[in-house]
Amino acid sequence: KPLIRVNHESNLIMASKTAILASCGAVAVLCGCVLLANRNGSPLEHGLRTRVTAPVARGRIASISKRCAPATAAARLSKMPTQTTASNSKIAGRKFALAPLRSSSTDSESSSSSGLVVIPEDYRLGGSLLGVAFLLGPALHLWPQFFLHALIGGFLTFQTTRVRFRFSDSDLDVVFTDGPEGSAAESLSTASSGENMLQGGGENRWSLKSVTNWEMWWPGFPILVYFKENQTKSDGQPHFFPIIMDGKKLYEQMLAKMGPSKNAKPAPEDWNLDTALDATPVGRSIKEELDDDVKAKLKEVKDFGDIAKLLKS
Repeated sequence: KPLIRVNHESNLIMASKTAILASCGAVAVLCGCVLLANRNGSPLEHGLRTRVTAPVARGRIASISKRCAPATAAARLSKMPTQTTASNSKIAGRKFALAPLRSSSTDSESSSSSGLVVIPEDYRLGGSLLGVAFLLGPALHLWPQFFLHALIGGFLTFQTTRVRFRFSDSDLDVVFTDGPEGSAAESLSTASSGENMLQGGGENRWSLKSVTNWEMWWPGFPILVYFKENQTKSDGQPHFFPIIMDGKKLYEQMLAKMGPSKNAKPAPEDWNLDTALDATPVGRSIKEELDDDVKAKLKEVKDFGDIAKLLKS
C-alpha cells in the first residue's frame, strides 16, 4: 500500500507539472494573440455602432465619388434623403459609404496596373492543429495538450480569415480584412494591420530591395516562412510567419521578386519530398538514414496526401 501511494503521488506531481507548463504556454500564446490582434481602426469599421448623419454621409459620398463613374455617383447622391431619423441615417451612412468601395473598378485597375498580387488564404495549418487537438483530447484524454493545440489552431484559423500578404513591384505588405466577406484586400492600406510590435515595430510594409535573405520550410510542404530585411534595422530584422496563405503562390512571388536566398531554391514545379528534405541539415541527415528504395520514391511525393501513400507502401 505505501508503494502504491508513492506511485500515485508521483503521477499526480507529474500531471501537475504538465498542466502548469501547458498553462504557461497558453498564457504566452494569448499574450501574442492580443498583441497581433491590435490594430488601428477607423470609425467606418464599426458599422452601425458609429453615428452617421445625413450631411456627414453626403460628405463621404462626395469624397469617394472621384473613384466612381460620375453618372453612378450622381445617381447615388440624388437618392440620398435630406432628412433622416437617427436610425435611418446610420443605415444610410453604412449602405452608401461601403457600396462604392466594393463595386469600384478603379481600385482593381490601379492594383493591376501596379502589379499588386494578393496571396489567397489557406486553412490547412490551422485546421490540422484543430484536428490534432481533438485527437489528443477526446481520443487520448491528454487535455493540457488538447487545450494548447486548440488555442493555437483556433487563433491561426481566425487569422487566416483576415490576414492577407500583398506583393507589388517594389514592396511586400500585410493588411487585415474584415473576414471572408470583408473589404477587398486590394483596396486596403497597411494601417489596417497596425504596427508590427512583435517583430521590430513600424508599418507592415517592407521594400523588396531591403530583403537580404529568405527561407520557406519546407518547399512542397510549407509550414513556416522567414525573411530578413535591413529596412527596420540596419543590422537586419528577421520575420517569421506561419503559412496561413497559399504557400506555393507565396513561394513563387518570393522567388520572382525578392533577392536570392543564401540557400539554393528549387523551382515550384520541382517541389517534392526530396527537395523538402534537402532544404535543411536535419532533412539531409534523415535522407542519409533511408535505404535506396525509399530515396527513389521521395521525388514522387509532392504533397501531404502522397506521404500517406508512401507510409502505407
